Amino acid sequence: MNRFTSRLGKWMEEVVKYSRYVANGGLLFTLYFTLIYGAFVYNNFLERIDTTFPGTWIAAAVLILIPLGHRPRTFIQEADQVFLLPELGTIRPYMMGVRLFNVVFATLRALLILLVLLPLLVRTESYTSLEVLSFVITMTLLSVAGRLAKVEGVSGWMIVPFAMVSGAFLLIDWTQWAWVPAFMPFILLHVKRNERIPLLQWLALEEKSRAQFERVISWFVDLPTLKEEVRERRLLTKLLEKRVLQRVDASRYVYGLRILRSNDSLDLILRLTAVALIVMWMSGGWYVGFVTPLFVGLTALQLVPLFKRLEAISIVSWLPITRDDRIEGYSWWAMRLLIVQSIVLVLASIGFGATWDAAVGLVLSIVLIRYYLRRLV
Repeated sequence: MNRFTSRLGKWMEEVVKYSRYVANGGLLFTLYFTLIYGAFVYNNFLERIDTTFPGTWIAAAVLILIPLGHRPRTFIQEADQVFLLPELGTIRPYMMGVRLFNVVFATLRALLILLVLLPLLVRTESYTSLEVLSFVITMTLLSVAGRLAKVEGVSGWMIVPFAMVSGAFLLIDWTQWAWVPAFMPFILLHVKRNERIPLLQWLALEEKSRAQFERVISWFVDLPTLKEEVRERRLLTKLLEKRVLQRVDASRYVYGLRILRSNDSLDLILRLTAVALIVMWMSGGWYVGFVTPLFVGLTALQLVPLFKRLEAISIVSWLPITRDDRIEGYSWWAMRLLIVQSIVLVLASIGFGATWDAAVGLVLSIVLIRYYLRRLV
């Protein structure tokens, strides 16, 4: 346990160090405003719905999804493949520390989701205190099971059938017993538990988790050496080669290739656009048009540090072109993607009831796009 506590202490020091940067970053104020606006929209949404709203179906869907998408921390280092090998048979306290740490984080994740979901259920369903407690326990158990499954080398999809049974219990009004199938995965995890540290597996988990942590920190602080996740996306790549490579300069092609394949660019825009559409659907008021500049601004702000990372690791930095040309190539793509996002959200806001605020939202979006792209210089 001493080895685990020492590494946990180093991790906490790192978190405190970056927290200071985050506290001084401009994005923090933007996130505060977004959370306040989201809480305002969600409160108005809850006031408009009644018992006919399918709150139970949403809760059941969340139960099915919560075991997935976990990135557990193991604090395994690259050098452990050499220096930790002699201790693998006698290092169970370290493994217990890793498990307890991930149980705490999985519990916190479940509680954060419950902060949003419970008011919806209380508004739409006539749950007793016992049923609410059972739902909280069910959510927590499934979240913990999904995270521990990654630690023990079990596929998270093996937890989904148990989550589906718990969700079915909600739908047939057996909410007070929903925790029973949610507890069953722990029997499987106990049988499949690792007796020795699986170094390669835990090292891969640690690298993915750290990359996710650094990706969030990069919103506030420049981390040019941050590793990025890319996808092949053959169809988009072929379209890029046919439509762009033969007509424009090399920097536009290389940056276009990185943007289309990076999870931190195209996927980022799609995710934030989807969230913006959900917020618009929940708003239903005259202010729905102001969702457009809010989420376009969030997207543009996060694309700025992405350029600095790409400039540090992309092959475009090897080409005989100036930095101004590289900025122009990246801005060419960023401007068009953000304009498309703005137009999509403006049209959606009109569909959700926006009037004059849709035009104001479009103008503000263009102002924010130009402001953030000027920060590339």
